[in-house]
Amino acid sequence: MMLWSSIRWPSAALWRTTVCASVALALAGCSSFGSGPAEKQIDPNIFPADYKSGLTAFLQNNPFGLVGTRDASLSPPELKPFGNENRYVACLRVAGPDWRKEKMIIYYGGAINQFVDATELCNSAAYQPYPELPALFATLRSKK
Repeated sequence: MMLWSSIRWPSAALWRTTVCASVALALAGCSSFGSGPAEKQIDPNIFPADYKSGLTAFLQNNPFGLVGTRDASLSPPELKPFGNENRYVACLRVAGPDWRKEKMIIYYGGAINQFVDATELCNSAAYQPYPELPALFATLRSKK
């Protein structure tokens, strides 16, 4: 028969080392050494399929001083050089009673990313009538 007093227990230092190593291994197994699960990569140059209704919804929430537009023209998005890369760009031309503005819409991943003043990228744009915009701003003005 063996007595508990005759059993040789590991030293306290060895016990602490074993516990710390076990905890470290357990935490290492729970953490990821990369960036986590691979995030779905977005193709920056997806064609903005429903660009007219997307722009209408965007401008309904952010009119950018275009309320009062009487005439509007929009070019379909074209893949154009933008910085060091290519992006889909659409051009918007609007006119009010005594003003005219040209805007450029830059898309990323099929969605509006920037809405800025037009540059030379819009010089050769193939504008088409965009009657939805004056109608939208007329309804916004009547709701005030």
